[in-house]
Amino acid sequence: MRENIVFDYLLANAWGLPLCRVSVSEDGFVQCQENRENTQGLQLEKAEVDKIKSIVSEHTHILDYDSKELESPDVFDGVMNFFDFEASDGRKVNLMAFNIGEVKTPGMSFSKGLLEEGEPDEIVVPVKAMEVVKTFEEIAATLVANGVDAKYLRLTYA
Repeated sequence: MRENIVFDYLLANAWGLPLCRVSVSEDGFVQCQENRENTQGLQLEKAEVDKIKSIVSEHTHILDYDSKELESPDVFDGVMNFFDFEASDGRKVNLMAFNIGEVKTPGMSFSKGLLEEGEPDEIVVPVKAMEVVKTFEEIAATLVANGVDAKYLRLTYA
């Protein structure tokens, strides 16, 4: 995670090409990109930057998550989601997930993958993925309320 960044989100396609990105720096500058082009920039008040850190602090357990713990849905292709979060106490985490937005799709199944030589593991409830999405959505709501276009804060292609 870059030193002066309090929140960074990148949505990339299955081949790693950026679709959209939002980055919030410590000084409140918000940079938004779509398809690798700088398309929006704005300035947040310090109180709003502190609010973003406070949201992460309210979900402090995500700071202990590892990307390997974010179960992937049974979706072929799709997107990659990258998150950088910083809490009020300065602790940070960088997470990557595949198709994490699918936690909002009714009936979507998630699995831990394979145990041994092709033996499928059990279907799981992606509790940690849901918590990351909840934290992201709270931050996204703050950013949208401050003028960031919601198109830069998509979890999926749509």
